[in-house]
Amino acid sequence: MLFVADIGNTVIKVGVYDKDVLKCTARLSSAGNRSSDEYAVTLQAILQMNGVDGRKIRGAVIASVVKPLSPVFGGAVEKLCGIKPLFMGPGVRTGLNIKIERPSELGADIAAGCVGALSKYQPPFVVMGLEDATTLTLIDREARLCGVLICPGAFAGIQSLSRMAAELPVIALEPPKALLGKNTVDSMNNGAVYGAAAMVEGLVERLREFSGEDQLPVIATGTLCDIILPQCRIQARQEPDLVLQGLKKVYELNTKR
Repeated sequence: MLFVADIGNTVIKVGVYDKDVLKCTARLSSAGNRSSDEYAVTLQAILQMNGVDGRKIRGAVIASVVKPLSPVFGGAVEKLCGIKPLFMGPGVRTGLNIKIERPSELGADIAAGCVGALSKYQPPFVVMGLEDATTLTLIDREARLCGVLICPGAFAGIQSLSRMAAELPVIALEPPKALLGKNTVDSMNNGAVYGAAAMVEGLVERLREFSGEDQLPVIATGTLCDIILPQCRIQARQEPDLVLQGLKKVYELNTKR
């Protein structure tokens, strides 16, 4: 079995593959100063809850955008499974044809998501991530990664608004009940969600114009998909486990069978 993990700024998504079957997934908080032992205990509980024997895990691969957390979480995986995980980064084969100025700067989660998308879909397409940041990555018909757009995520925007405007509260994002809010919380929520949806619509249209493609499918992943995608006027194929799928492919590229 293979352990996979995507370490984000607020959430760590983990999963276990048994050959080509994703046996289980779970989400952990990446906030705070948790130790390797604390993460190992949490991971052990998650595996037990899902009927997975950690001793049968033979490999591990991790994508991380939180560098200080990488050795901590990697240490937890090593304690739990007795194996040293492979980290996405420079020198790791991805199979991607990356056409940006500094390929080493490409986010590990973005790279893994594109690998996952290319394993399932025929290019061209846009890979869209709706997380702490909103990202749109263009893959052209030659399967080249042409570049990335990185924008503030809807929740990051609402947090910033609450910090900068003294009378506005901190809120959680929810699917809007109507376009216009009738109170402060609904007004903030609706503005963030519809604003993110409108931004995505406009950026996808610009990417279509830039690429010269009449049809440019959008493959979406991320924790905010369920909130934002229903409000978008574009069609998107939702793939909740896209990054984990990509990590599995990367692991297979970098290990001997």
